[in-house]
Amino acid sequence: MTESRQEKAAGEPSVEVAEKVELLISPRRSQVAKSMGVQLLNAGSMHNIISTIARQPGCEVLREIRPGRKLKTLSTADEATNIYKVRMDVDAAATLYQTAPPNIAVELDSLLSYGQANFAPSFTAIFAQQPGLLREYHAKAQQVRLRVVGSKGEPIRDAQVIVESAGFPQEGVTNNKGEVAINIFAQSGGAQIKSLLIRPSKDFWNKYIRCPSLSLTGVNLVKLHSLSEAIPSFPNNAPYGWGQKYMGLDQLPDEYTGKGIKIAIIDSGADNQHPILSHLKNGIDVTNNYDSKSWAEDIVGHGTHCAGIIAGQPSGTDAIRGFAPEAEIYVFKVFPGGQFSSLIDAIAHCIEIGIDVINMSLGSTDSSEAVEQQIEDAVQHGIACIVAAGNSGGPVQYPARSPNVMAVGAIGMLNEFPRDSWDAQTVIPSTVTADGVFLPTFSCHGPEVSVAAPGVGIVSSVPDKGFDVQSGTSMAAPHITGLAALLLAHHPLFKTTFRQRDISRTTGLFQLIRTLTSPMNLGADRVGAGVPRLFGIDSLFESAKEMAKTEGVGVSAAQPTSPHASPYTGYSVPPMQGYAGAGANWSGHQFVPAYYGAEVSGMPPQQPVMGTFPDGFAFAYGMPFMDPRSIRYW
Repeated sequence: MTESRQEKAAGEPSVEVAEKVELLISPRRSQVAKSMGVQLLNAGSMHNIISTIARQPGCEVLREIRPGRKLKTLSTADEATNIYKVRMDVDAAATLYQTAPPNIAVELDSLLSYGQANFAPSFTAIFAQQPGLLREYHAKAQQVRLRVVGSKGEPIRDAQVIVESAGFPQEGVTNNKGEVAINIFAQSGGAQIKSLLIRPSKDFWNKYIRCPSLSLTGVNLVKLHSLSEAIPSFPNNAPYGWGQKYMGLDQLPDEYTGKGIKIAIIDSGADNQHPILSHLKNGIDVTNNYDSKSWAEDIVGHGTHCAGIIAGQPSGTDAIRGFAPEAEIYVFKVFPGGQFSSLIDAIAHCIEIGIDVINMSLGSTDSSEAVEQQIEDAVQHGIACIVAAGNSGGPVQYPARSPNVMAVGAIGMLNEFPRDSWDAQTVIPSTVTADGVFLPTFSCHGPEVSVAAPGVGIVSSVPDKGFDVQSGTSMAAPHITGLAALLLAHHPLFKTTFRQRDISRTTGLFQLIRTLTSPMNLGADRVGAGVPRLFGIDSLFESAKEMAKTEGVGVSAAQPTSPHASPYTGYSVPPMQGYAGAGANWSGHQFVPAYYGAEVSGMPPQQPVMGTFPDGFAFAYGMPFMDPRSIRYW
């Protein structure tokens, strides 16, 4: 804080406003501390440290995040486990970060992102080189009026309209008449409208038009196709989307529903007023003081879409059936405004209530050691974390790049969306396979990607009792989460060998998922082992019914497969080596070395479930620590 000379002379002292940041301060616990060779902090010492920090000028302790009872079982009696969220001046934060002892982690409480893949216009911003030029020049605005209707002429309200012209794209939302007026700015040669994108809120396909011929004097009429035009009889009698069919869900008997498995969806909430989600009863709104009701108010629509893919339960003739319609769903609302601290809270609750699978269709360009420790605690309790790789088209985001989760990339299928839709613009032509599978432009890639799943043109539930088409790895991850729930509920391995809730259960699940894939010549950094498929596995599910009655029976079976899937050879699996209570080596299938740095049989106790760390990772989990002064907006 400083006082200017002018203010002193005028006798009017004032305080300079300092930039502040929000930090997470956490003790390095248990296995992390041991792997780094640092001494564990006791609870009293951690309390004294936070008290000292709180007395610094400009510092405010916002909250204390406490682990649940189950989480504490992994720690010694007096070990420090609580995480503290503080707000302080950026310079003080930088000093704190640089002087932190090795048994304390100091990091930014970064914002998380969510959502389907974004429209990315190809405009180039033009910045003036002469001072004052932008203030003196006034671009001429012209108004474009549009009316958005269905094929029968019915107005479509609440549709997002994006016009790409000179400068930044301009947006608007249609009114009850389906109309909207948008200002565009002309350059030499006219308005030069580059593209028009219409994104309806529900029940219609989006539309993308390059170089549209728009009138500047009249009302431009744009017609959208309803979902039922492309999907016969939708939503009646159309229980499976193309992605579910591609993965073989429609070939499973209806009795396999994931019953008995607990699934957490950490997202923007889920609207349980939707006909296919009315069975959702459990949730917490982390953004609203852990309210037990407002989790069902999904103003974003993202979580509701993911919930439909995972657990949609058709009511009468309504679509869509999810992978695990009878699983017990817990919704954790962290959006809008979700941060790493929100994610830590949600995962801690998951551990406390015994969740089996967590779906995280979210991410950040930053990493968090505090989040990583929480994920490791979840894995120790046998919880599988399925995470979307990200939609930037670049490196895999966090927490998908954690070595303790399963990162999911996206694939698309030709002819599963209209040619004039935005989804059609995501096709990378050079990647199209003989059966129409392709890689989309948005899917993040890297060695951390474990598997892929359908993520382009996915139809699922949205708020206000509607259905919508969305694309993104956010849609791919729920396909894997639902499949994981089916395996945990019905595969004999999880009634015998991997019945115990510990890290071996999670590792076994991830390996099983990967062995259900077919070879794909699309690059391991894009699709990992490939897309897991359920063809031919129903016979094993059937055998699990009898196995559940007889403890300790091994599994050895060979099952028929679809001609479109790789041969399913079954398992002969004794307990795995390197884990508490385990005996012989894993003698069935091994992790493919191209995708993992270590085989399961060679992994020591507490090794991260997804193998060794990718190149460039540092410290215990490879989290790239940042000086808080290097980040101004997140």
